[in-house]
Amino acid sequence: MLKIIYTTGLTGFIGQYFLKKIFNDYDVIVNFGREKNITIHQHSVEPIFKDFSLLELQEYPADTLVHLATYYNSNPINIAEEVQLEESNFNFPYSLCNILKNYGLTRIISASSYLQLSDIKHKSLYSKTKCKFINWAKSEFELTEIFLFDTFGKNDQRSKVLDTFIKNSISNHDIQIPLTRVDINLTHVEEVVDSLINALGLKAGQYMIMSNNHLTIKELAERVVSIEKTSTKIKATLDGNNLIRKINSFPENIYLNSLKQDFTEQIKTRYDEIKQANSI
Repeated sequence: MLKIIYTTGLTGFIGQYFLKKIFNDYDVIVNFGREKNITIHQHSVEPIFKDFSLLELQEYPADTLVHLATYYNSNPINIAEEVQLEESNFNFPYSLCNILKNYGLTRIISASSYLQLSDIKHKSLYSKTKCKFINWAKSEFELTEIFLFDTFGKNDQRSKVLDTFIKNSISNHDIQIPLTRVDINLTHVEEVVDSLINALGLKAGQYMIMSNNHLTIKELAERVVSIEKTSTKIKATLDGNNLIRKINSFPENIYLNSLKQDFTEQIKTRYDEIKQANSI
């Protein structure tokens, strides 16, 4: 009998890595997109792209959904962006799960942001829409919520803080950092995915994936610049909001140190990847 699992978000950065590794445990992965489409992934077979169909679900029943899809926008500037946050982070998973429970879905593994751990007064609309889905799902399914911090790794196209610092250092451009202390926790995407897959065996509840790579934005910039000792200057010019320090309580940490690589080595590896990709 085929082992089947449902997913969302496999086209995203973390999702692409997750797809490669989940095949170790499952035969078929059915990924649901926000545009009413599904992609069926199987071993050694090209992905099958189809429009969403209830008949397809009858052929691929599963009891577990790994929900990775998210739309991040910390500061929507108009009603359209606010609507997109609600549509992507609540309406889409809500509608999907209501359908899937008719085909055997009983369990959800949902990736959340550490931003959702803060008090309501510190939550953005992004966090509120994510929390809205979680609060509903808790009442309908066996829910395992996994809080993620900042991630990085090869082929990351999101222009996150580490990659931005590296590109500036390579190009000898100044690195802009906050005027005040801001903490960050960084985890390599492969370790995030290994930890997520391990979470499939955990009981329902809240967990987090927090690596040992905990430092300030300033310290991160200093580490990047020290790799090749470029002429890049670090300038404190930006407003800062230390959101990690505003979290009062953290759930159980399920981080797996699967790479067994020092953080400085991980930064150097990412530095070399970016340098090669840009042929610098």
